[in-house]
Amino acid sequence: HYSDEEWSSVDTMAQLLKLAAGQLWTVFNEQGEADFVEVAQRALLALGDADAPSDLALKLDYRIQHLLVDEFQDPSPTQVQLLQRLTAGWQTDDGRTLFCVGDPMQSVYRFRKADVGLFLRAAEVGIGSITLQRLRLCRNNRSCEAVVSWVNHSFASVFPLRDNAIAGAIEYRKFVAAREPLDGAEVRVEALV
Repeated sequence: HYSDEEWSSVDTMAQLLKLAAGQLWTVFNEQGEADFVEVAQRALLALGDADAPSDLALKLDYRIQHLLVDEFQDPSPTQVQLLQRLTAGWQTDDGRTLFCVGDPMQSVYRFRKADVGLFLRAAEVGIGSITLQRLRLCRNNRSCEAVVSWVNHSFASVFPLRDNAIAGAIEYRKFVAAREPLDGAEVRVEALV
């Protein structure tokens, strides 16, 4: 519960934010520039909406056969909306594919409105009408077995016990070393003061 004075402050800040957004839009137009958020918002506007897709959305529906989204552990709500609009007319088994790649343990957590919970929900229920087949890769091709075992042991207790899309919590996913063990390989932690 907020007091009348607190609600007045909220209202004042809301008005200030509208003015600031308008000023930012003016600067973008004057300088012919845009930031990441503005580009994503303009892309959404260019596609129209589900009830009234734009000519561009209809044209892309006929042209796009396959979408590959890399680093999908960090989708923003706007990016998920873009994917929903781009795939809105797709039907199961019509030959079109949506391929999303991401490692939720590498999420940057809220950078540019990134939400790893959106990754978890997409893996669980899909994006729009597109159901995704979830594949979990666990092979580490870079590090020897001693390093992989140490990381698995050390980080399993640091991460949450289970995924939670709402909280943006990711459980640790263990890796398996693909490289041959190295004689004498070990991990040592030394404190430097």
